[in-house]
Amino acid sequence: MCFIVQPLYAARLMLGELLQRYRQEGYALIYSTGLVDDSKIIDWDGELSVESLRKVLQSAGLELNRVNRGTWSIERQQTIAPNAKLPTPEIPAFKPEAIDHIVVTASRYEVRGGDRSSYQLINETQLNDSPSFAGDSLRIIHRLPGAASIGISSKPNVRGGATDELLVLFDGIELIEPFHLRDFQSMFSSFNPQTIQNIEYFTGGFPAQYGNKLSGVLDIATQDTFTGPGGELGISAYSTSALLFTESGANQWLFSARRGNLDKVLNIVNSGLGDPKYYDLYGRYIRQFSVGRLKISGFIFNDDIRFESDESRASSKVDNRYVWLEWEIDPDERFYIRTFLSFGDIESLRTGETFAEDSSEGFLLDDQSLSITSLKHLQEFRVHDHLKFDYGFSFQHMKMDYDTRLDVRRGTIASLLGIPTELDEVVIAKFDGNASSAFVTGKYRPLNSLTVQLGIRYDRQDYANTGFEWQVSPRISMVFQPNKDWHFRFSYGRFYQPQGIYELQTADLETGFSKPQKSDHWILATEYELNKSSRFEIELFYKRIDDLKPRYENLFKPHVFTPELEQDRITILSDEAFTRGIELSYTGSSDAFEWNLNYSYSQVRDKENSRWIDRRWDQTHNLNAIGNWHVGNWNIGVAAAWHTGWTITEVPLKIPADEPFVISNFRSNERLKNYFTLDAKVSYDMSIKSTNLSFFIEVTNLVNRANKGGVDYEIALEDDLYLLEEVDVEPVFPLVGNIGLIWRF
Repeated sequence: MCFIVQPLYAARLMLGELLQRYRQEGYALIYSTGLVDDSKIIDWDGELSVESLRKVLQSAGLELNRVNRGTWSIERQQTIAPNAKLPTPEIPAFKPEAIDHIVVTASRYEVRGGDRSSYQLINETQLNDSPSFAGDSLRIIHRLPGAASIGISSKPNVRGGATDELLVLFDGIELIEPFHLRDFQSMFSSFNPQTIQNIEYFTGGFPAQYGNKLSGVLDIATQDTFTGPGGELGISAYSTSALLFTESGANQWLFSARRGNLDKVLNIVNSGLGDPKYYDLYGRYIRQFSVGRLKISGFIFNDDIRFESDESRASSKVDNRYVWLEWEIDPDERFYIRTFLSFGDIESLRTGETFAEDSSEGFLLDDQSLSITSLKHLQEFRVHDHLKFDYGFSFQHMKMDYDTRLDVRRGTIASLLGIPTELDEVVIAKFDGNASSAFVTGKYRPLNSLTVQLGIRYDRQDYANTGFEWQVSPRISMVFQPNKDWHFRFSYGRFYQPQGIYELQTADLETGFSKPQKSDHWILATEYELNKSSRFEIELFYKRIDDLKPRYENLFKPHVFTPELEQDRITILSDEAFTRGIELSYTGSSDAFEWNLNYSYSQVRDKENSRWIDRRWDQTHNLNAIGNWHVGNWNIGVAAAWHTGWTITEVPLKIPADEPFVISNFRSNERLKNYFTLDAKVSYDMSIKSTNLSFFIEVTNLVNRANKGGVDYEIALEDDLYLLEEVDVEPVFPLVGNIGLIWRF
C-alpha cells in the first residue's frame, strides 16, 4: 500500500518535482537521469494516479511501463514508421486506483531502500546513508516516532510495549527473533539492507491483516527489480558481505551472504571478552509464468557466541532455517492473490555460569527446538474505484521442545528481594499444536474527501489450554481530506497477543501458558503538507493493555549475559497497563538535503499492587533528528537522539532484615540521566568503468557521552540490617567507529 491521495488541482511544475512527489507517495519509479529532464516544465492535473502520470510523460516523449506490482519504468516512447503494422499490445490497461492509494491506517511509517544504481528512484538515503550503530541500518526505526531505545538492542520498545510485541514479516513470512546475538540483547538485525525494497513500520492501529502482536509491525519486502548479472562485495569493521543477482528471460536469481566481524574486532580491542561469530544467508529464485509468478526463497541466520567477563561467562548457539514458496497472481486490475507455503526450523542451546563473589553460583543449560509449517493466503478484490476488500487466512502447525536445567544458589540481594535461592530445577516440556487465523477488511470511499476502512480478525490456538483459545479483533480507521493539504485520521482497534508456543520462559520456571494479552488502541492524527516536498504530522494515541502475562526483569543490572541467574531477577505481575502520548514529526527534502525531525511526549505505566509504576523503558520526552546531504559524489548523514533517562530502582541504603520488603513500593522511583547520542556517516562514491566503489566511515556517539544502562548495589547483612552501597554501571556504549567499502558491479 502507498501513501496516496488524489486531489484534483491543476498545476504547472517541473517534471523532477512531480516524480519526487510520486516517490514520496510510495511509487517505485525506475528511469535514467540521462533520459528524464527534471527541469522540464509540465502541466499536471493534480491527480496522483498511474493514468495521470502516463499522460504527463507522454507529453514529454516518454512512456510508463509496469515492471511488477508497485514498480514502474519510465522509458523513451517507441517511434514506429507511418506505414508499419502496429503489433497488438500485450500491456494490460490501467485505470486510476484511487481506493488503493489512500492509506487510512494511522501510525504507519515507510522506509525504502535499494541498490545504489537506483538511489534516485527510491529513498535509500534513510536506509543506507543514515548513520547506524556498527552498520546495522535497520536501526533507523529507532529514529522514528513511537520507538524507545538506549542503543543496545536492535529491537525497539514500540509505544510502551515490551520488545516481544513487535511482529517481523520478511517477504510475507513471519520470522521468530530475526536478530543476531538474540540471547545477548539482540544487538544486530539479520537482514542485508541491499536486499530490501521497502519497510512498512506500524506503531499502532495496524489493519486486520496483521495479528498476534500488541504493539508494532515491521513488514519487510525484498527487492525484486534487479536486472543482471550484477552484485556487490562489501567489507567493514563489523561485517563482510556479498550479493549476486542475475536474470534471464522469465527467471531471476538472487543470493546474499553476510558474516559478522565482531569476533575480529574483539580480538583487537579486548580478546578476553569472548568470541561472537554469526552469519546470515538469503537466496531466492523467481519464475515468471503467463498466469502468475512463483518465488522460492530460503533464509538462514546463525549465531555461535561466547562471552566472558569478570563476573560471568555464557555461550549461545542458534540455528534458524526458513524455506518458503510464494505463488503470486495479478490477473487484472481487480484481483491480486498471494499464497505462501513455508517451513521453519529453529534450534538453540544456551549455557551460562556466574561466579562473582557476592552473587549466585549459577549455571544454566537451556536447550530449545522449534519447527513450524505454515500455509497463508492473501487476496485483494476491488469492486470498483471506491470499494475494495482484503481477506485471507493462515494455518500453522508447530512442535516445540524445551529442556532447561538450572543450579542456582544466589545471595544476599536475592534474600532481600524475596527471590528463591538454593534452586536445582529441571524443566522438560513438549508441545504440539496449531494456530489459525482469518481476516477481512473493507475499504470504502463514500465521498471524495472521506475513506473508511473496517476490519475484523479471528485467531485461534489449541496448544495453550488456557480456556481462551480464540480471539476476535474488530478494527476501524478513516481518513478525511477537506482539501489538498490537510489529512485527518482516526483509528480504533482491538489487538490480542497469545503467548507463542516458543515463548515459555522456562529459564524463569514457567511451565504453563498465560491467557492472551489484550490491548485497545485509540489514535487521532492530522497531516499538513506545507509544500510539495515537506509535511508536518501530529498524532495522539492511547493504548490500554489488560490480561498481562508475567514479565521478568533484572531490577538493577538489566544488561548481563545470563539474566535468569542474577540475584535481582524479579517477576512483575501487573493488573493492567497503559501508554499515552503525542507525536510530532516534520519531514522534508530538497535536491540535496533530506530531513526528519520528530518529538514525542508519552507515559508508559503498569498497575501493580494498586500503584501505577513507570515501565523501565518509559522515556517521557523523546527528540530525534536525521539529516542527509548529497553533494556531488559525497553523502553526509547526521542523526541525533535525546530522551529522558530510563527509570531505575533506588532502595534505602539501610533496610531492616526482620521487616517485609515490598519491592513494588520502590520500583522505577528514580531515573538515569538523560540519554543523548550524536552519530555521523560520510561516504564517497566513485565510478570505475561500469562499476561503482563506495567508501564510508561512520561514528556512533560522536561526543563520547557516558550514557548509563542501570545501577548496581553491593550489599552486606550486619546486625539484622541490610546495608547497601550504590555502584555505577559501566556506560552503555562509548564512541564506536566503523569504516568500510562496497564495490558494486
